[in-house]
Amino acid sequence: MDGDSKAVLRYRDGRTERVELAPIDQSREVFGVTRDTGEKSEVPYSALKAVFFPRQEGAPLEETSGSTIAVEFSDGEVIRGIAHYNPEKNGFFLFPLDRSKNDRIFVVNSAIVSIEVEKL
Repeated sequence: MDGDSKAVLRYRDGRTERVELAPIDQSREVFGVTRDTGEKSEVPYSALKAVFFPRQEGAPLEETSGSTIAVEFSDGEVIRGIAHYNPEKNGFFLFPLDRSKNDRIFVVNSAIVSIEVEKL
């Protein structure tokens, strides 16, 4: 697996899986992945709650802009971060407030229970 394409899939049933991710095409509602075994397959958005992109050691953090929001998933997990949320899209990138482990997270809209805009 190389650099930016490393990702961790978080499934709605609680499983996690490290994969190499193909470029994201939000209009298709599937992620193209290569597993550690070399097997290539597609994972539908409906199976996932989010895709985490681990921070690469020594890599600069991507600049962020947008609203500070709190995202609550159906399993009760809440993640706070900065994003440009659009409910009409299939998902969006969230830059977590604590970026020590993950640089960004692709959140699948259909896995969200609620979103709150944080007050300043």
